[in-house]
Amino acid sequence: MTCTKFKLTTVAAFVFAATNANAALYKVVEVTPSFADEPEISEIFGVAIQPGKAVNVNAVLPALPDDELLLGCFDSNATNCADSTFKLAGETRNAIEGVSYREEVPFAMDAAFQYIQNRDDFYDYCRRELKYSTCESWADEHWSTWDKERNLSYVNAKAFIEGGSTYESRNTVINALDIDAKPLGIKSEGDIRHNAMFTTPSGPTGTSETRAWQAIKTSNGTVYNVGSVSKKGPTTNTSDTTFSSKAAIWDGTTTQDIDWVRNGNAQEGDFFAQGSMRSIAIDESKSIFYGVGYNTANGSGSLQDMNASVFISKSLDLADSSNTWTTKIISGAEVKSGSSNDDARYSNSVATDINDNLLAVGYAKRNGYVPEKGSAGNKIFVVPDASASTPTATFLSGGIFFNGASGEAKAVNNYNEIVGQVDAETIREVDGSERRHRGFIYPYEVKSSKNERRVDIFNGQAWWLDDLTNDGNASGDNNKFRIIDATDINDAGVISATAIKCTVGGKTQPYDTTSHNSYCGGAASNAVEEVVAVKLIPIAGNTKADIQPRSTDTEKVGRQGGSLGWFTLTVLGLLGFRRKFK
Repeated sequence: MTCTKFKLTTVAAFVFAATNANAALYKVVEVTPSFADEPEISEIFGVAIQPGKAVNVNAVLPALPDDELLLGCFDSNATNCADSTFKLAGETRNAIEGVSYREEVPFAMDAAFQYIQNRDDFYDYCRRELKYSTCESWADEHWSTWDKERNLSYVNAKAFIEGGSTYESRNTVINALDIDAKPLGIKSEGDIRHNAMFTTPSGPTGTSETRAWQAIKTSNGTVYNVGSVSKKGPTTNTSDTTFSSKAAIWDGTTTQDIDWVRNGNAQEGDFFAQGSMRSIAIDESKSIFYGVGYNTANGSGSLQDMNASVFISKSLDLADSSNTWTTKIISGAEVKSGSSNDDARYSNSVATDINDNLLAVGYAKRNGYVPEKGSAGNKIFVVPDASASTPTATFLSGGIFFNGASGEAKAVNNYNEIVGQVDAETIREVDGSERRHRGFIYPYEVKSSKNERRVDIFNGQAWWLDDLTNDGNASGDNNKFRIIDATDINDAGVISATAIKCTVGGKTQPYDTTSHNSYCGGAASNAVEEVVAVKLIPIAGNTKADIQPRSTDTEKVGRQGGSLGWFTLTVLGLLGFRRKFK
């Protein structure tokens, strides 16, 4: 078995001394699919949570907006916060993905489609953009899966809804759940590798590929889906399979695709224009759509750079021929965001989510040729006001977002609580190996924030979720898990996440201590850490007084088993998930 190390780093300085006993903010609940015992399944991920709000126990159902509890499921009067109330969507993998099942183009930047031809192309991408010393093995593992996946009968990615449907016959990923816990996502179908999966409304026709990312419902019952539509392109000097794509929205009757920033040709040289809408908010009082995702500014000589963008339409009628969509590139997150027009600080960027307060979140991939503090990973940003004349990225810093930290902001709810993944150590990735990650939550402060939730519950700061699941009980259920990613959060405060759990002799058991880097089963040769899907359920009545940050052991802790190898670390980076139904 591969042995990996959790190295003590300067991140330990962020951990405070515990003050309470037997308390935490969240209960950890593992969720497994009905087919979890299939021997080929290596890891299970939590990818989306059913949307919803906490309702007052005294409310008369159906609940009205005024019945929503400000503290969500942290409120002792909440009546709909049982472990099974809000369903989780999950996915399994047999092996690491060759290229992402979600992205419109390989590695979210390869507009020339040159990284999917042979094993050496994967190696070249790793050396140019990731800079690991382990690119030989990285390339071998990705190519091994991609070589199988070129035959669409090979099923590597399966999906499931907690207590409900499973999707096992083709490669399937889920980006969101609607209010009824029905999925939106992407599946392979026939000779189409990426096709939208959802119930209603029906999706676009006449396209080569379609991806569904999120749905939103207006007060009059109209449902809009957002995502992208792609058309197959010609063979080029670098690739025998190419696509161009556009951000799109559809309502079952009309599909509106959004032009690239400059209306040039889909193909410029060997590069193809791309676009994708990942999330949307509606200001019904003004009849305005605010979508977020990415778009390209194409034109003569363009490399078709993928830049985080805000999409704005001043009509909710997709069939209105006079309506136009405006794309605003998010300032500061552009690929060419340095001091000169030729200074490409980032390789790509994307806005992943937006809430009703028009707070948007996203991340920008640091260019491999200009890494920061030894890492060319993703840099997390927020856009405090997506309606601004110039939407501007603010990159997170301080606390758990240490100087040079990489990560991904994956979702934000209407209480401005951001969840995602962030580096948990400061080792150099350039000429080294990928850093380990932890799931986080950040109650971001903007004008619409509620201090009763932001301050009274979270002390007004960002946290590793591991600190908020520590109840001080080394033998308790919460201590069986460490949260390595957070992918979605609803307004009730329930989070979908992925964790590693301690398993000895095939049985789950608590870690030896409550520390961040505790041993799993001591030095037992049959101890492993499995990757599993979990929900984090707020504990009613608990507040910031119940937070107990975990300590960090001062010795290096050996990890038994391969669960923290390339598979875990890289798949989590590729998942790039989901959005919820609003």
